[in-house]
Amino acid sequence: MKKQKIHSSRNPQAILIHNARLISDDRITGNSWILIKNAKIFKIGKGAKPELRNTFYINAGSGYAAPGFIDLHIHGDIRKISKMQAKSGTTGFLLSLHTRSLNQFSKSLSEAKDTLLKGAGCLGFHLEGPFISKKMAGAQPKKFVIEPDIPAIRSLIKKAQKKIRIITIAPELKNSTALVKMLRKHQIVAAIGHTDANIELAKKAIDSGCLYTTHVFNRMSGISSRNPGVITQVLLDERITAEVIADAHHVHPDNLRLLVKCKPMDKIVLVSDSIEAMDSMSLKVIEGVYRMENYVIAGSKLNLLRAVKNMVYLCGVSIANAVKMASLNPAKVIGVDNKKGKIARGYDADLVIFDDSFKCRATIVNGTIVHNKLN
Repeated sequence: MKKQKIHSSRNPQAILIHNARLISDDRITGNSWILIKNAKIFKIGKGAKPELRNTFYINAGSGYAAPGFIDLHIHGDIRKISKMQAKSGTTGFLLSLHTRSLNQFSKSLSEAKDTLLKGAGCLGFHLEGPFISKKMAGAQPKKFVIEPDIPAIRSLIKKAQKKIRIITIAPELKNSTALVKMLRKHQIVAAIGHTDANIELAKKAIDSGCLYTTHVFNRMSGISSRNPGVITQVLLDERITAEVIADAHHVHPDNLRLLVKCKPMDKIVLVSDSIEAMDSMSLKVIEGVYRMENYVIAGSKLNLLRAVKNMVYLCGVSIANAVKMASLNPAKVIGVDNKKGKIARGYDADLVIFDDSFKCRATIVNGTIVHNKLN
């Protein structure tokens, strides 16, 4: 039957994806179809596609149909991120803000929160500071690094109207435990990052509710014979979820393999930490990453589909598990796994279709086709 041309593929009444290898949870189901209605996944089936009226058909060409990727750590202009990342299967992201003054944070949050986007959707914000270690600041501007100021951050949270999802914290700072507990009350994820804490402080932070990391292995105290740091505790403690930049530049492939051996599959989250969408770029790409003049890494060129591919080829992770690290796992971290991160009836219609070469063939965000190389 010919594809029915009832209305535009940009905003059809219904979309039916067929001839797909459907990835959901830990399973891949061949020759599957997915029916989308009213921006939700309406029905899933296997075998011959149903013949429906008022429906736009997408033949997946035996490609993989997976939940849309969710990037919890990416920098740059919000519109550019939305457009660029949708082309590689990212359907939702947190806009990550580098360390700056609290007033500047407030201004940045206000400017970005109501922006209309035409690609991947912004699910909130990640504040990568200012409560971090100056020693481990990396590319973060040290002049804005401060000790946790509970009243000031409470005021910022109120102004942000529940849009702040993650805040990076160095556990060695004064009042860090009080800050973590306060963030939990506001349902904000406290992430250990940019830290030189020892293992005892790492344990204390996790005990107080710091259950996520900002780019594990990067800018945190490592593994030492007699003075184990944050990384040791992250690898040992199943309570904490590890965010990782799997571009094989930020983290050596052998360390990626170590992470996979130590952490459960549902406790690893793939992020890009990309800065390709930043407005002003004085940085240079050297050895596959953006670097400052002093050679310090400032960010990546990564997208999540490439991160998924790297986990499959470099670490031997199954495609289904690698996809989960970029979809369901991040959805759980920010508490949206009741509607995102799965291909299941009633879930948001956020999907990516990619082929055996891990090339994105189509992306659907909230029931709208935002990228399509199939039809």
